[in-house]
Amino acid sequence: MKSVLTVAVTITAGIVLSGCVLTQKMMPGTMSSSEIFGVLDTINRSEIDAGRLAKEKATAPEVRSFASRMVSEHQRIIKDMKQLAQRMDVQPQKPALAFTLNASHQDAMEELWDKSGSDFDKAYMDYQIKMHEQAVNFVRNAADQVENFSLNKHLREAKPELQNHLASAESIERE
Repeated sequence: MKSVLTVAVTITAGIVLSGCVLTQKMMPGTMSSSEIFGVLDTINRSEIDAGRLAKEKATAPEVRSFASRMVSEHQRIIKDMKQLAQRMDVQPQKPALAFTLNASHQDAMEELWDKSGSDFDKAYMDYQIKMHEQAVNFVRNAADQVENFSLNKHLREAKPELQNHLASAESIERE
């Protein structure tokens, strides 16, 4: 039964991370707790990085406000994750998926740097939707697989917050 679930998680994550050539070993179903922490750290740092840029370059007040919220909330999430990792005595490690996500983030940041005005605002919000869709799906898949109670609880509590970020980004983009 678990192998069927692992295959389902692998396929789902592969679809979510379209364009990434990843093996099953890099998917949440087979990641260790330390690797899950590593991917989450990469996601959160990407959000902070993009948010800081948007606080400088965004022209629409709602986009600047959203960016500011992303910076502060993802900084808090990183702090909470560090505390949890310490309590679990886990050292975060970045698997190949984290490096792939980081490379994708760097490409997106280069594109954002080249934009200005409403073009920047739209590109940033599009990126936020994409990133939060990936984050929600990763957290959901990881929570379904992780056996550590504390990490599982953290992931299940993080999912609604990330879904809220996604809904907010989608709402701003529709305006």
